[in-house]
Amino acid sequence: MSSHSQENEEPTSTNADIESEAGGSHNDEASQLRPPAKRQNSVAVIEISDTESDDSDICAVNTYQASADEVKRIRRAEYSSSSSSSDYSSDSESPWEDDSIVVQDKTEPKLEIAQLNIRANRMDAPKLNIAFKSDDLVDSLKLHWKEEKDMTTKDVTFTNDPFKLCLLHNVLENAEIINNIVDDMNTLDWSRKKMDLYEFHQTTDLANLTWQRSIRGIYELFKTELMSLVSAVTGLELASVSASCSLYGPGDHLLVHDDRLGDRRVAFILYLAPWVPRPRPKPKPIQNGANHSEDGVAAATAGGWREDMGGALQLLRGADVRRHVLPANNMLAFFPVGPGSFHQVLEVTSMELPRLSINGWFHGPGPEPEAPTGEAPALGRPHGEVVLLDQWVESTYMSPRARAQVAAQMECASEVCLRDFLLPAQYERLLAELPGATWRWAEPAHAGRYEVAADAGGAAGELLRLAGGAAWLRLAADCTGLALTRLATPQLQRWRGGGWRVLPAREAYAAARLEAVLYLGVPAHVLAGGATTYAAPEEAGEGALVTVPPVSNALSLVYCDAGAASFTKYVSRLTMSEDECFYMLTCTYSE
Repeated sequence: MSSHSQENEEPTSTNADIESEAGGSHNDEASQLRPPAKRQNSVAVIEISDTESDDSDICAVNTYQASADEVKRIRRAEYSSSSSSSDYSSDSESPWEDDSIVVQDKTEPKLEIAQLNIRANRMDAPKLNIAFKSDDLVDSLKLHWKEEKDMTTKDVTFTNDPFKLCLLHNVLENAEIINNIVDDMNTLDWSRKKMDLYEFHQTTDLANLTWQRSIRGIYELFKTELMSLVSAVTGLELASVSASCSLYGPGDHLLVHDDRLGDRRVAFILYLAPWVPRPRPKPKPIQNGANHSEDGVAAATAGGWREDMGGALQLLRGADVRRHVLPANNMLAFFPVGPGSFHQVLEVTSMELPRLSINGWFHGPGPEPEAPTGEAPALGRPHGEVVLLDQWVESTYMSPRARAQVAAQMECASEVCLRDFLLPAQYERLLAELPGATWRWAEPAHAGRYEVAADAGGAAGELLRLAGGAAWLRLAADCTGLALTRLATPQLQRWRGGGWRVLPAREAYAAARLEAVLYLGVPAHVLAGGATTYAAPEEAGEGALVTVPPVSNALSLVYCDAGAASFTKYVSRLTMSEDECFYMLTCTYSE
């Protein structure tokens, strides 16, 4: 590498410069009288040596070019201009010398290698922290688990509200191996998981990743020492483990669920965050639609993760967040899977770092499966109140010919979208009056996060009566060619950032039906989420059959066969401010 001390200094006047100024003549005497070129003031020159390693940077100060003010200060305060022993001297004896000098650093500092992202030896295997092999600690944790008493030490945090959760801090003895695991993650194949409940990247089961040494090692640790430890603490019989790597980027999330499926007995998450994020101002708390609780709120930063980056694990009771756990490097969280183990992963808002974890379940013999608790929505007859449809609906859709054309489209595609459905005057009136309506959170809390109009007054009440009347039912029948006779109670909903609705219980989509969705007041800018998606949950892959995007004043009619169900995709807070909202009118009809 060439010397920066030479490259940073500008040369003295060239022969061409001298010739130009002296009328074309030049000689040695003239060139000696010419003063050296005035140097530009500069700062310290830093030489960076690339060692072809991600783990170290070598920095050394080679030269420093002082400004005129600095030279004067040095000469006045510390060095005498007549002293012949000064380490600092001018680089020229010319009487035309300017006040800037080049100061050579006589000291040769010893180069220090700064170790960044320290890694373990590639042949090492992850090791369980010796603290968790202590009989005293395990016995104490077993007792607290059994008696449902909270416990807090430097190694363990155990809480019971709203259900049992155990956090093992610094679970790996050789924490530096986490960097090896993250390195190996960079070589894996990731699949994008996107459905009603979730959106993130995931790998195949760790059992299939035996060619990655560090990941194979952590999988073996889960199968042996960790499974034995969890079994001893919980008193549950555990026989096997399933796990995968998860990566949450900006906007990714996992909505409220209880993890109950098959023989899952204990859920776990090993957090991987071996970095120090840059500090940022702390914003308002971000939640996947749940009332924020001050109980158990973690500190603003926790081992490589800040609260404003999202991605926290939240434990819920109903709609209330009872515990809020930030990802912390080298921490293992586990809890029993049961009817009340509702939890979620907040939307990740970090634009610089991903949320990485290894998560899964310990399996074992469990209780008998519970009987389904869902039920089909109650269907009734439309009311007989007089409703003037032509005072609400665009005149185009009042024409029998137009309705026949819509029915033809419906027969071909099983879905149709009627744009500009409501008259402009009524639509604007709705947008003006709906904010003043009475709203309540939809129930149950684990099925969705949106508000429902709770009164029947004003424009909201008029719209609900319109959708529940016989005239609207005839309009839907004419536009679909279906002999519709019954309907479920129409619902007017208000949606904000963080809103969502998951697939309903199986009983709700056991029969064929027509679903109608009318969007109102959708923001003009692009949204992430908010679309109503129809899928066949019982079929492999659970791919989307139809997706209805949020478009203002557009009524979508979708015919659903038995086995098809709908959900509304999570509305990202990254694309919707706190003061923004939109509305949806939903109706279900059957023959």
